[in-house]
Amino acid sequence: MNAVHVMLWGMLGALAPEIVRLYSIRRNPRRFRWSWFYLGASTAFALLGGALAVALPATTPWAALYVGVATPTLVTSLVRKGREMAETELKGPVRRLSALDSYLSGL
Repeated sequence: MNAVHVMLWGMLGALAPEIVRLYSIRRNPRRFRWSWFYLGASTAFALLGGALAVALPATTPWAALYVGVATPTLVTSLVRKGREMAETELKGPVRRLSALDSYLSGL
């Protein structure tokens, strides 16, 4: 499989969760509003999913699709972790976590 095909499968995979979300809200269109930010973010996720599929490297269409599907989850968890770290630094001293909470926070 050449890099273009891997990129396209990765992009499709990155858009798959969004396609499922749009399908799930089809009966309640008031829950969704189109915007340039939404389109830009979806395009960025698609490009990142394709780039990650090429970089890993995915050798089959299923592998590239899987990398793409995992991309939004990976990015969301990284952003959430970054926001938590920023909030902790702004609030002052850090409270001591239990062993379980420490493990879960590290994921």
